[in-house]
Amino acid sequence: MFKLGVISDEVSQDFEHSLKVISELGATHVEVRDLWGRNVSQLSDSEINEVSNLVRKYGLEISNLDSFIFKTYINDSESHRRHIDTLRRVIELSKKLDLKYTRIFTFWWQGELSNYLNQLIERFQPVVELAEQEGFHLVVENEYSCIVGTGKEAREFINRLGSKYVRVLWDPGNAFFARETPYPYGYDAVKDLIMHIHVKDAAVENGHYTWKPVGGGMVDYRGQFKALLSSGYSGVVSLETHYVPPSGSKEEGTRESFRGIVSILSELGVADKVLNLRK
Repeated sequence: MFKLGVISDEVSQDFEHSLKVISELGATHVEVRDLWGRNVSQLSDSEINEVSNLVRKYGLEISNLDSFIFKTYINDSESHRRHIDTLRRVIELSKKLDLKYTRIFTFWWQGELSNYLNQLIERFQPVVELAEQEGFHLVVENEYSCIVGTGKEAREFINRLGSKYVRVLWDPGNAFFARETPYPYGYDAVKDLIMHIHVKDAAVENGHYTWKPVGGGMVDYRGQFKALLSSGYSGVVSLETHYVPPSGSKEEGTRESFRGIVSILSELGVADKVLNLRK
């Protein structure tokens, strides 16, 4: 059975408040990206200890730490070097928390994957070597603003890369924005490579792509969750809603989307098995 998580800054930059909300919703895990106005990679060792203590206080577990690695241009060599240094720090912090993987991107989109695949493989070699040396996994997020945006592209890239330490962070909402049908087509391309999942819903309204509360968009999450249950996926599914209701807040958007997830899981008869009901 998979576990439910929430990315903390999709609620608030106030980390403790986010943890209160996430615990109240019934998730079991928190994904840590930006908090206290900084990316997690910028935290000191003592601040990471504080993060760990707060998470335990609210009865949660950390799924992973999120950096911005390779959200930069592929030809920017200086930025490439800095991002590798940042990745070293994220791996160090992750290991302090006994975590097994971190998220990574594939550079800002400037054209089709076929035009950049060889260069992308070359740019990834130092981080693949680092991951293999550390025995630590990198999960490539399919990100619509980056070179690898769809499930099909993620499969092609990781097959070419050929490292068991590089796997997929599957994001159906991003695939939708990248003009792929996330389920079943995108998912089928990567289902045996997935180590982590982000959930957000989307739709096209009057010709424009827009984020929606989970269950209120065009991504087939009922089919997606059913497939995950059938596959035996036991990793974390993290809510990254991106949706903010009109005149509302990120917290309200997260609450609405989480209710949407619970509604779908209830239809599938597994909500009580996934939610933290120990309160």
